[in-house]
Amino acid sequence: MSGTDFEVFYRDAKDPCFRALLVTVGSAEEADDLLSESFTRALAKWDEVSAHPRPEAWVVRTALNLHRDRWRRSTRRRRRMDSVDVVPFTTPIDSELLDALRALPHRQREVVALRVLLDLSAEQTADALDIEIGTVGTHLRRALATLQDIVSATDSDGDAIELPTRDETPFQASTVNGRADESVGDSKEEEAP
Repeated sequence: MSGTDFEVFYRDAKDPCFRALLVTVGSAEEADDLLSESFTRALAKWDEVSAHPRPEAWVVRTALNLHRDRWRRSTRRRRRMDSVDVVPFTTPIDSELLDALRALPHRQREVVALRVLLDLSAEQTADALDIEIGTVGTHLRRALATLQDIVSATDSDGDAIELPTRDETPFQASTVNGRADESVGDSKEEEAP
């Protein structure tokens, strides 16, 4: 069978396969996701699948295997989490600050979490997020500017919430010729003679 044969097979089999999965897994989203993955695998192995007496059965069986694997992983994950003693946080985050952090774009939240809360270097943050070091600095500056705007109001006690400035934080990064320079905050400023 050729690529055209797969297209015909897909068009004819997708609805019956979807219905079979929907009845089995109970969720339309999960059934659609499993079916997409199964058809992708069928296309990759089309020579083998097309020789199967019921290729649609191969697709549904593959989807059910994927479903079972996901269920097992989630069960193992839940068991591991159940065995962990939950210790309450000793240093809670101010609720207004937490709301402000949640308002940030996803990548900026990640950078703030790694650079500020975990005190990772720009290089470590870049490695963890698989982005460039300069991008870490850009996201951090944008996040701090946004947070400063959001939080510049008052906290619940009526006191102004002050975010640290770049010079007061362990995550200084300045751009020199477009590159992040972590040494800015690490070295003591020399006094003029």
